[in-house]
Amino acid sequence: MSGYFSSLRLPGRSVLNRSVVLCIAISIALLFGLTACVDAETETSHLDFAEPGTFTPVSDPIEFTDQPYDFTGDTSIGDLRALFPFDMVWHAFPSDAQYPVPGDCDPQRTQNETTPAFLDELPAVIEGIVTIHPRYFMKISVCGTEERYYGSYIIQDGSGGIHVLKDSRVAEFDVGDRVRLRVRALTRNFGTRAVLAFDQEEVLTTPSTREPVYFQEIDRNFTETADLYEVRRITGRVVLPATNQNFNEMEIRPDDGIGIRWRASVDRELGTRGVAPPEGALVELTGPIVESFGLRMLITNLGQIRVIEE
Repeated sequence: MSGYFSSLRLPGRSVLNRSVVLCIAISIALLFGLTACVDAETETSHLDFAEPGTFTPVSDPIEFTDQPYDFTGDTSIGDLRALFPFDMVWHAFPSDAQYPVPGDCDPQRTQNETTPAFLDELPAVIEGIVTIHPRYFMKISVCGTEERYYGSYIIQDGSGGIHVLKDSRVAEFDVGDRVRLRVRALTRNFGTRAVLAFDQEEVLTTPSTREPVYFQEIDRNFTETADLYEVRRITGRVVLPATNQNFNEMEIRPDDGIGIRWRASVDRELGTRGVAPPEGALVELTGPIVESFGLRMLITNLGQIRVIEE
């Protein structure tokens, strides 16, 4: 065989190197030899190695407390919220800020004027306990532009709570962490009252020193003056389950409460996992109240849901 391959020529080329051709021949021989030696009786099925699966429930605990907070930052969140007027759309900046658009920054809006206000009280330093994981999506109109905030969250101190608009889902903190930040701009859009711009965001706790989230249990309907951005606990039966067809919103009613009904919004992360309680389940829900075409509780963690009876 070696003599044959040594004399092999290709058109227009020199004689192939004997060692290269020999390697090719050996490879072909081995290939045919291996395929010819397969014994069908030795074939196995993947079922011979598979093991029965197990179901492990996911836990996402949150520590709650019924003891109110006894702290505020240099400026309390309650005082900051008191700066909001009753206009539907409004933006406020420090008095020395030079907003790039003079006068009405959204002249296409005919309901009211959206001239940015200037406040001597800004910038203001606030701090509070995070009550919602910073991944809540919000789209807010800022001077005629629809701005998207993918990592907004809520903080609460001893005087109340407020929304913080954040444009990143990457955060160094979670529910129960204490955060301090310097507020540089505010916005109010419909029922939303939020920190529009901030800097010097600082996490004052670590994962091992997170603080319990204060809640108040209620047996009445949500109200804007008493509940907005504060954590509440409700107990009732699911009469409308959260599904993809209703934007992951569920309705809860107490067994013995006439005229009382609550709405709870399950965020997309939980909604796609199908973890919402079924219709008829008796549940205990704990979370902050937001304004989103009506007052509703915001649910972003499994630890906010306790199923008492299915």
